[in-house]
Amino acid sequence: MIGAVQNIISNPTLYNMTQSTITQITTETCLKAVGRPSFILMDKDIDTQTKKYSSVKEFLYQMTCLGIYLAAVMPLLKKCSFKLAGKLSNEDVFKAFKSSGDFLKYHKMDEAGKIAKLEEINRNLPTGDKFIKENIDENLAKGVVEVSSIIGSVTGLAIVAPIASHPLIHPIMKVMGLDKKSSEKPQEVKK
Repeated sequence: MIGAVQNIISNPTLYNMTQSTITQITTETCLKAVGRPSFILMDKDIDTQTKKYSSVKEFLYQMTCLGIYLAAVMPLLKKCSFKLAGKLSNEDVFKAFKSSGDFLKYHKMDEAGKIAKLEEINRNLPTGDKFIKENIDENLAKGVVEVSSIIGSVTGLAIVAPIASHPLIHPIMKVMGLDKKSSEKPQEVKK
């Protein structure tokens, strides 16, 4: 049993995933999407209709925010930040790799794969600079990717996603019969 746990914990794929801001944010948001509605549904001091409304709204909010973060904010920020870093820096890593996706594929390769990839890039160059592994600053490029991920998580999840999710959530809840206009709600009985 301990050996199996050690194998899982020491797995390089798991380690690489935990080093990615995007993976961490995705994992946290998925846990929130399941956990928060579950805790709302377990609350015995709230009436059933309020529980349904609140838990569904929380689930939709978390999933909408995650979708906006993964589909729009992160790809745009990664692309722009990598290009900007290439324009501001004269580093070979930004000359050799035109996008963060290309760099990240290279970054995950073993030593032989990295050398072969650079040889392939060099074959496709018309003339001029040739790239060698020792001149590729992977830490700088990985840092640019991770800083853009952190900025993306702050701007995406704290600013863009809440604003964009509001107009999406209420129509979905209305279709589900959980979000009615105030004129459709039963009137309060006066005592």
